Amino acid sequence: MRPLAVLAFLPALAAAQYPGSTPIPANLKKGWDTVTIKDAKAWLGYLAGPETYGRGTGQDGFQKAAEFVAKKFKEFGLKPVGDNGSYFQNVPFYRHRVKPGSVKLSLDGNNFGGGGIELSARGKKTDGEGSIVVIRANGGKIPTDLNVDDKLVLVVGEVPGNETFRLYRRNPIAVLNVRPEVKPYDWSVSRSKELFDRRFTSGSISESTARRLLIAVNASAGLLQKPETADTLEVTALPNKVTFSAEVQSEAIGVPNVVGLLEGSDPKLKSQIVGVGAHLDHLGKSGDTIYYGADDDGSGSAALLLTARALAKSSVKPKRSILFMAFCGEEMGLIGSGHYADNPIFPHAQMVAELQMDMVGRDSDGEQNGDSNRVDKAAENTDTMRLVGSKRISTELDAIIQRLNQHTAFKFKYDAEDVYERSDHYNFAKHGIPIAFFFDGFHPDYHQPTDTVEKINFLKLTTTSRLVYLAASELATRPEAPVKDVKAK
Repeated sequence: MRPLAVLAFLPALAAAQYPGSTPIPANLKKGWDTVTIKDAKAWLGYLAGPETYGRGTGQDGFQKAAEFVAKKFKEFGLKPVGDNGSYFQNVPFYRHRVKPGSVKLSLDGNNFGGGGIELSARGKKTDGEGSIVVIRANGGKIPTDLNVDDKLVLVVGEVPGNETFRLYRRNPIAVLNVRPEVKPYDWSVSRSKELFDRRFTSGSISESTARRLLIAVNASAGLLQKPETADTLEVTALPNKVTFSAEVQSEAIGVPNVVGLLEGSDPKLKSQIVGVGAHLDHLGKSGDTIYYGADDDGSGSAALLLTARALAKSSVKPKRSILFMAFCGEEMGLIGSGHYADNPIFPHAQMVAELQMDMVGRDSDGEQNGDSNRVDKAAENTDTMRLVGSKRISTELDAIIQRLNQHTAFKFKYDAEDVYERSDHYNFAKHGIPIAFFFDGFHPDYHQPTDTVEKINFLKLTTTSRLVYLAASELATRPEAPVKDVKAK
């Protein structure tokens, strides 16, 4: 790792900087100095911590994160421009779950359900009658001739993910993974009011409940032992019939984009908008697994807050207004930004540019977007940042960012245009708005539970925030909007 130029003897310097960076204009220093690693750690520690458990769209953890961002927007003095004078622009979703404790698994009049089984249901049909199939797995493959139609499947050990989906396609009543303990599953969220018109039920059964069930059918408790040999999968079919049912709850909900406005000071230009965005959501909680999303996109969300505060505290008051947007539903297909694009708070013609921060806190490592010809090493990317889409609509926007980078000294890469359509900026670009997408690149923790706060490069995160602060400030104060000089293809 390259040494950092830390000027500890200057108390006004709020964070380290990359070598080669030049001093900023004095009138921008007040806002610049509010961007600190200390606050970045505190805010990201909450957004990507256990309290918000992965910020899954529609899950309670996301709502907590949204309320945290809204509270910060209010603290910074941003104007609420969402629904009914709030900071929330609600996006319509539906959420579904199996009612906790509603599962009934009956054998000869005895119920083995209750709290010992918890489910995640993505299909309408959650009941049935059939025999039991026990799969003991340490990897391995599902036999091609295995019949689980109308059968209850108990899985002991671990079946590879792609093999599990083969089970679902064969119409089992449910697939239950045997676990030491079970916990209620969180809501599953979708844009659709209806669940699949078929069975698609998975879940967990506690070891104690599974043991009681096997004893009741005179089966060996040894079936609850995972095979010791790797790549082994053993199937045991039991003849006893069981009945199975569960109650599914569904409800309409609104999941918020969080939106706040720093109003411009110029009577003529304040109606024009500079957009600054990040997506607040990640993959959330699935069963007992939390996908924390510290980099994706907790880092961008923390940087958004730092940037908003810097611009609100800056000595330079923007002439144009600046709209800060923390989107929901990005991981589900850019849904939150798509809703904004379809229901803009300000007409698209008034937005002069949109700056998007999505994954700005890690050093790219390994194959980039699955391309074996693009393999990064983390140690060589401590000070790199990818600019995506910044030349597609306005080369002037790219030139502005390049010039301002003298103060932040990133080594820009332009090798990630293959992700141009994969973050929220794209819903603005489709309307002809110049965009710049700041992206640190891929790493092995992408979309894994291991994307956690302690792996974040906070210098990179805060440097991104400072660069976006400079870019948004210039875009909001210069006489003219960036020229759209690239013809649409």
